[in-house]
Amino acid sequence: MSEMELPPSLGVCGNEKIAKEILSKIWGKRGVFTCTVANTLTSTIPGISDAGDTPELTMFTPAADAELLVLGRTVCMKGIPINPGGIPTPATLTKAAIELSGMPMFIVDGGCRVRPNIPCIELGGECGNYVTSGKAVSNVRGVFEKGKVLGEMLSRGFDFIVVSESCAGGTTTALAVLLAMGVVKENLVSSSSPNNPREFKTKIVMEGLKAAGIEIGDLADDPLRAIECVGDPMMPANVGMIIGAAKHVPVIVGGGTQMAAVIAAAVKLDRSIIGNVFQGTTRWLMEDPQSNMEKMMESISRDVPIVYVNMDYSASPYEGLQAYEWGYIKEGVGCGGSSVAAVIQSSGEVKCDDLLEKVHEIYRKIMSFD
Repeated sequence: MSEMELPPSLGVCGNEKIAKEILSKIWGKRGVFTCTVANTLTSTIPGISDAGDTPELTMFTPAADAELLVLGRTVCMKGIPINPGGIPTPATLTKAAIELSGMPMFIVDGGCRVRPNIPCIELGGECGNYVTSGKAVSNVRGVFEKGKVLGEMLSRGFDFIVVSESCAGGTTTALAVLLAMGVVKENLVSSSSPNNPREFKTKIVMEGLKAAGIEIGDLADDPLRAIECVGDPMMPANVGMIIGAAKHVPVIVGGGTQMAAVIAAAVKLDRSIIGNVFQGTTRWLMEDPQSNMEKMMESISRDVPIVYVNMDYSASPYEGLQAYEWGYIKEGVGCGGSSVAAVIQSSGEVKCDDLLEKVHEIYRKIMSFD
């Protein structure tokens, strides 16, 4: 089945041979979805993150996303996480994928200031400091080791695992870690806004590297130190989970450029996972003219392919969803990875039209349109 044909719902970028080999192993098999929520004070720097209606509200976004996935409503805040202008969280697509696939779901607390009001798996992390401090994440090694154990535990009960995140401000911390490791030499990360503040993010990141006393590429062989200096608390949890799980079952790393730093760290720490890991994301991210996931992945490893879901919201009757086609959001809360997983688990029976129909149902309900 290594020559399997991809359904129209999915596309591949990078090493297609490895992608199809992994897909053939898990096609029609049973997966589990995980989402690691975390906070970093970096998200409250004005102009850094649009993952909330105001910089202050970005601290509530991860908890609210998790509550929405599990409860179908938010408890920690009124309404749902939105971008300025009322564009809804990508958790609406994630929830659609989970409901259609029937995948079990676990929320992991990587380190939150605002904790979700639902059962979470705790790994001992704390809210991250400003990236500009040069001392951004505490207990990195401890959280990483617990993440590895969690990944191994989950791998014993499922045929594949989706590892994803909700951490506002995470593309900035991702850029910082990628630069500290020397994986990239320029800003290639995305933004939840079509107006990616690339120069501002780079300025903030360089302040963090200077505060940590490191130059670009200094921590090429020490990704956990890079995370400690300029990362966020989601990273050590997910790096550990990927390594722990991928020794036993395939792992779909659900997310956009934010997860590039996680993949880079995992591959650097344990190259044996290559061949059992791919990134699951969206067409919106792959077509983003202001970032370059393909180039970043080539810098990390040519043997970690990208599988993306061909979601299209242009025919949606709701302007908040149409905005995804205008360059807003693109990824987050594992919406791409969970959608790819829904197609896989259903042996291609779940299609993009099915996902869109379910998104509309969820969106109408949470926005009280019915």
